[in-house]
Amino acid sequence: MVLFNSPGGSLMGGVALGNTIRTLGFDTGVASYSQGNMVPSGVCASACAYAFAGGRGRYYFGGKTRLGVHQFYSQGEEIGSGTSQEVSGFLVAYLQKMGVDALAFSTSSSIQPNTILWLSAADASRLHLSNNGAEPTTAELKQVQGSTYLRIEKKYTSYSACFLFNCARDGGVMMMGGIVTNPQDAKQKYDWATQSFFTFDDQTIQDRRKVASDAGLVARDSTVWVTRILIPAEVQKLLVSKTITTWVAADGAIGNTGAADIGEVRDKLHDFVSNCKFQSNAGQ
Repeated sequence: MVLFNSPGGSLMGGVALGNTIRTLGFDTGVASYSQGNMVPSGVCASACAYAFAGGRGRYYFGGKTRLGVHQFYSQGEEIGSGTSQEVSGFLVAYLQKMGVDALAFSTSSSIQPNTILWLSAADASRLHLSNNGAEPTTAELKQVQGSTYLRIEKKYTSYSACFLFNCARDGGVMMMGGIVTNPQDAKQKYDWATQSFFTFDDQTIQDRRKVASDAGLVARDSTVWVTRILIPAEVQKLLVSKTITTWVAADGAIGNTGAADIGEVRDKLHDFVSNCKFQSNAGQ
């Protein structure tokens, strides 16, 4: 992780540093060092914010740390309108490539160069300038051998949480939850586990002991998968939940989890489940 405690500097230097950080796959954060220890205090403002945006995981929690933005400017002669538009387009493209909402640039453009807008942790998260180690949840329809399923995924810096949904009989839904890392880690998680289940918000769904012949918990390639057939009542709980989580756990120990916030993809999940119900009714 690259930690920043800087009031800014060269705009193009900040962008170049951000691109290098992304190429290397590093995370970024706002903090300082004291006697070899990380201290949660410091600032990252102006051009520093563009370098900060280069992190895969971008950690900012507010508190004694501050993240600030303002208009770009030149210390030399005045920037012409043509150059200003060119630089603006360049910065918007850079931010979008880094996964930051283009609204972050609009926000900074509204602040005079001699002023700093200090973003709260909630503001930075809303603009996707910070993600605290997680990318936005995605949802897309996939097809395999003529069958359509819904894939929901939440990527973190060290793993991904993947959820697959397929239509089952009688209006039910088959749900697979995967914790995606690497083949060795997936096997270790499986070997260590004694039980598996899902949680929809804080409600436990189908807690089941691991049995050698039970395909409800398997390790395949880089993923340990939990599979369940959800009954209609569980499907209804799924549709009103904010977070879904796969658990691969052992007795008396903390479980391995893969979680996704599904608020932004709820419409796609609703549409898929509705289509499952339609197919079930049409087959009767």
